[in-house]
Amino acid sequence: MPDKSFIIYKVTPTDMENLEQTKKEILGIKAGEVKDIQEEPIGFGIVTLKVGIIVNEKEKGAMEKTTKALEALKSVEEVEQIGMTLL
Repeated sequence: MPDKSFIIYKVTPTDMENLEQTKKEILGIKAGEVKDIQEEPIGFGIVTLKVGIIVNEKEKGAMEKTTKALEALKSVEEVEQIGMTLL
């Protein structure tokens, strides 16, 4: 059984003017290892972030902890898990 999972989240920032601040906050979470952050324009100046995070599957509740860590950030409005791959 694989030890790690790569989870892809769609993150909606609260302020489109401060995307770099939101990225810094995401990179600072301790619940997983942030591997990638990509901007995905939706239209009318609205951007979501696709965030790839590696979590340790052996740690109980690792995926939930990561999701809650993202949701707890002040610069994040909404978090949605859109994909997962076992490593």
